[in-house]
Amino acid sequence: MKHFLIMFGSALLVTALLLALAPTAQALPEYSAQTGEPCATCHVSPSGGGPRGPRGQAWVASGKPGAVPDLIAALELLGVELSVDPAYFTVTDPQVPAEALEIAPGKGQPLYRWLGNYEGN
Repeated sequence: MKHFLIMFGSALLVTALLLALAPTAQALPEYSAQTGEPCATCHVSPSGGGPRGPRGQAWVASGKPGAVPDLIAALELLGVELSVDPAYFTVTDPQVPAEALEIAPGKGQPLYRWLGNYEGN
């Protein structure tokens, strides 16, 4: 019994020390009331606190104004390039023979070989 009390007391002491040394949360419900947005708008966790998503990062970086930027504005504030080059998605010289794409039942080897040698766009 004495051994159990010593173990229990030690565990209680360690728990108390960990709680005393734990960092305080930076997510405040006042921010949600200020912006009219739920905590999950800025934070990765739906309950708030912890790491911020892009909208939360942009909101803090812009000085915590009255409104959280939408995702496009947040990404632009964070320096993400949002332009897309259509050439990345356009086939200009198809080199795939049509028969390589046709698979007869039990004859998947030609397509498998072709995919294994395919180097991408």
